[in-house]
Amino acid sequence: MKTVLVIGAARSGVAVAKTLLERNEAVILTDNRDMEAIVKEFPQVKDDLKSLPAKHLKTLFGQQISTDVLNDVDYLVTSPGVPPTIPVIQKAYQIGLPVLGEVELAFRLTKTPFIAITGTNGKTTTTTLTGEIFKHFDHYRHAYTVGNIGDPITRYVNESNEKDIYVAEISSFQLMTTDKFCPVAATILNLSPDHLDRHKTLENYYAAKARIFENQTAQNLLVINADDADVCQLSQEAKAHKVFFSMNQVQDNGSFVRDGMLTIAKEGKHWPVCRVDELGIKGPHNVMNALAAIALSFFMGVDIPTIKQVLIQFKGVEHRQEFVATVNGVDYINDSKGTNTNASITALKAMTKPTVLIAGGYDKNEDYTEFITFVKKKVKHMFLIGDTAHNIADAAQKQGFSNYSFVDDYPEAVAKSKEMAQTGDVVLLSPACASWDMFDNYEDRGDLFKTLVTSSGR
Repeated sequence: MKTVLVIGAARSGVAVAKTLLERNEAVILTDNRDMEAIVKEFPQVKDDLKSLPAKHLKTLFGQQISTDVLNDVDYLVTSPGVPPTIPVIQKAYQIGLPVLGEVELAFRLTKTPFIAITGTNGKTTTTTLTGEIFKHFDHYRHAYTVGNIGDPITRYVNESNEKDIYVAEISSFQLMTTDKFCPVAATILNLSPDHLDRHKTLENYYAAKARIFENQTAQNLLVINADDADVCQLSQEAKAHKVFFSMNQVQDNGSFVRDGMLTIAKEGKHWPVCRVDELGIKGPHNVMNALAAIALSFFMGVDIPTIKQVLIQFKGVEHRQEFVATVNGVDYINDSKGTNTNASITALKAMTKPTVLIAGGYDKNEDYTEFITFVKKKVKHMFLIGDTAHNIADAAQKQGFSNYSFVDDYPEAVAKSKEMAQTGDVVLLSPACASWDMFDNYEDRGDLFKTLVTSSGR
C-alpha cells in the first residue's frame, strides 16, 4: 500500500484524499489552517471532510508539516493554492519524491479524455459553454465540466471511463504541477500579466501556460487565438494539430466572424454557425469565448446544429458580468471574477452606460496604468476598497482622473454607489484584484455584493 501526502484540505485536496482512499492508498491530509478556518473558507467541504473514511487516513491541520513526514510517503499531491516554496515540497524535490498536482493525478488515474482550457481571461465562460455543448452531444456518455471552475476532476475519476469526456478549466497554478498531462484538445484563450506575485516573472507565467500543450502530438488538437500575438508566439513549438479562432481574420481551419456571422472553416470550406446577435452571452469578449468553444467542439466532432443550439441558449456564468438587478433605474452588474486588470478592462469595454465602478482588493503586484485608461473612458465615479485602493488611486492621479472615493467595506461601497448612480447608469463590481484581503474567495465577494444590491431595493 502506498502512502500519499496530500497538501491542502480545500476542494481539490479533499477530493484527492477521498479518491485515493477509495483506491486503497493511505493518505496523510495536511493544511496549515485549522479545521474551523478551512470550513469557513470552503463550507462545501465540511461534509466531505467528515465523510472521509478513517481507515488509512491521518490528518494534520493548523501547522506547517515537518519534512520528516517524507520518510513515510511515496509521493505528494499538492493543491493549486499551495506555493511550491514551502519546505516540505522543496525537500521532496531535493530527494526525488514525485510532486503531483490534482490535474496530473487525475490524468494518471483515468482513461477519460480531456479538453483543457486555459488563458488569462475567459476560461470559466469558455469552459462552461464548451461543457454545455458536449453535454448536448450524444457521442459521449457523460461530459464533466471540471477543474479550476470549482469541481475537482478527481471527484469523478473512479466513475468515469473512456466513453466520457472532461471539459476542464486549467489554471497556471495547476499546470505548474503537470508532467505527463496530455489533453486530446486544448486552447490558450489569451495571455496578459497575471499572478506575478506567485510566478514572479511574465516569462514564468507564460511558461506555465505552455505546459498545456507540451505533451500533445499531431494526433491532438490545439486551438489558438490568432488575434493574440503572445499566444501565437508561445504556441509556435507545439506539435499538436493547430486551428485558429479570430474576430479579425478569416481562417481556413478554425472559427471567425464574417459579416456578423460566427463561422467555422475546415480545409478552406466555410459553414455559418449563428449570428453574433443571436448569442446568449453578450459583448466582444464573449464573441471570442464563443469562437474558441466553436473551434474546440467542431474539430472534436460536434455537429453545427448542436453547437448553434447551445450558443443561443447559454446565458453566461455567475460572477462574470452577471446581471444582478435593476434598482430605481440603475443596473447592477457583478463581475467579482474580475480578479486582474485585464479582466476588469474587458468588463469596462462591455459597459454601454455611464458606470459607477467598485474596485480594489488583494495586491497581486499589478500595474494599474492601462486599467485607468479605460476607467477614464467609461467611469463617472470609482469607489476604491481593500489593500490596493491607494495604489489604484495613485495610478488614477498620474493620469488626471480624480473622480474616486475610498470606502471601508462593501456595505458602504454599495450604499454610496446607490447614492451616486442615476437612472440609466450601471453600478459595476469589477475589482481588478483578487479577494483574499477581505474575503475567502471571489464567490463570497460577489455573493455579498448581490445580497447588498437586492436588499437595498426593498
